[in-house]
Amino acid sequence: MLRKFGHHLLKLPLALFLLWAALASVNWVRNAPKSVTLPNGMMFKLEYYFPGAPIALFATDGRKILARKIGFVCFDDRYVSITSYKPGDAGIYDAHTNAKVRAGERNTVEHHLMHARRKACNGYYTGLLGAVFLLDGQKYPSLLPSCKWRNLDNPALKNRAWFDRPCDEETWRNGLDPRPAAPRVGDAPADHPAASKAKGP
Repeated sequence: MLRKFGHHLLKLPLALFLLWAALASVNWVRNAPKSVTLPNGMMFKLEYYFPGAPIALFATDGRKILARKIGFVCFDDRYVSITSYKPGDAGIYDAHTNAKVRAGERNTVEHHLMHARRKACNGYYTGLLGAVFLLDGQKYPSLLPSCKWRNLDNPALKNRAWFDRPCDEETWRNGLDPRPAAPRVGDAPADHPAASKAKGP
């Protein structure tokens, strides 16, 4: 009798852990950011609602998966360029056709979407952005895209309301401002060597 009771007692911690895991998963699924619709109508969504689920690129109908295990992205009003951890899924996708851009058109589209010299994004952000920043940033402020990466200078981008989305203005995330700091009243020039050099011949 005591042996049987002790046997059941040993199972109690495991049962409590499984109950906690189930409740935590349900809470995560209920509160997890599930999708974001891009200006071109395509969507980034979780492949399935479970902690650690990979992010996928969905067509404009919100049902067809175009690419899985999304890494970094660049997008404008028509195209989405992605890197993927799944072989064969990386590339540029066209929202007009809901398909990958053909090899013969890829160079033209890439020139349109990317800065030719810097190989950076010329879409709604100026850098290649992790897809997780677009999803989890809705819930976790520490995962918001950098405000400095908003491509406000590109007049071809039509959905200007996208730039009203929350972004991260923290210096520790955006990096130091490359411009020299303005000298304060009473400061000696030696206190600001960067500003002094900027005034050189």
